[in-house]
Amino acid sequence: MKNRPIPLLVLVLFCCSIYGLAQRPGDISPYSGPRNPNDSLAHDNTSIISGMVEDMHNAPLKDVRVELTDGNGMVVGSTYTNAAGAFEFDRVPSGTYKVVATAGLAQSSERVQTNSWNSSVAIHMAANDVPQDGIQGESVSVAQLKIPGKARDEYRKAHAAMEKEKLDDASRHLEKALTIAPDYADALTLRAVLELNHQNSQAAKADLDKAIKADPNLAVAYLVMGSALNMESKFDDALRSLQRGESLAPNSWQAHFEMAKAYIGKEEYQQALGHLQRAESMAPTSYPLIYLLQAHAHLAMKQYPQAMTALQAYLKKEPEGPNSAEARKMLEKAQAFVSENK
Repeated sequence: MKNRPIPLLVLVLFCCSIYGLAQRPGDISPYSGPRNPNDSLAHDNTSIISGMVEDMHNAPLKDVRVELTDGNGMVVGSTYTNAAGAFEFDRVPSGTYKVVATAGLAQSSERVQTNSWNSSVAIHMAANDVPQDGIQGESVSVAQLKIPGKARDEYRKAHAAMEKEKLDDASRHLEKALTIAPDYADALTLRAVLELNHQNSQAAKADLDKAIKADPNLAVAYLVMGSALNMESKFDDALRSLQRGESLAPNSWQAHFEMAKAYIGKEEYQQALGHLQRAESMAPTSYPLIYLLQAHAHLAMKQYPQAMTALQAYLKKEPEGPNSAEARKMLEKAQAFVSENK
């Protein structure tokens, strides 16, 4: 019987990366409005990182997602720029960080060093893929432009609810959006993500089929479809959908991650490792599940030292995650094989 991909539905991947969700630890607050740049939080050994996102002509860009990552590549805060292109992170401990601005397929970043003083950074990026009127995802299509404003408002509310992990609220807002605009491809795709979260791949595929018919150039719909087909162990079909999505969004590391899952299901482990390597090199921040998939492929190929390295990397990034116990068991087995063969 074929080995299947690890039972880790990559919905967190799509929620966190495609739809812009990020971890928000309590010690760093996201943007909450403009502040006086002379304000200081030095009394608690933290500082403020603020900045602007502008296009190449120095015009401010609004609704651009901004992530703050630490020296290990982990996301420690996220926000969106306001109408003036401004963003801000409060209570940032001293250290070196990267500020990453993402709009559609465009991305730009800057490094910043903090101590007890407030820091400011300016990020410039091409504006072609910046969402307009709150539309998120790839560059705006004709299909998206036809969506009524009220439907887009409900979609934005669903997006915000997912960012706060309020999935019931997200579902409610998506239903309102789809009542107004039944063929709203972005809303159908986001609802499919929620359906996959409940292991309902059939409902998800139905929504994704409809989304693709409504907007054949919506890359994320093909990527989520690939995840749904992987869930059903339809690996060849998954690869076809993922390859189509990757052709529309060539900078998508998520496509390569899901392709790796499909190739593991097909027992084509070297192919899987190649896609995982590409995903790792393309991802703006470190994604721990890449290492866990690498470990599965290496173990299947009896490459125990490489599996150990991958598992140690995963556990370093996610020592108490939902898959950490499984990873520790895998590491123990790999270590036992290595010891037996010494």
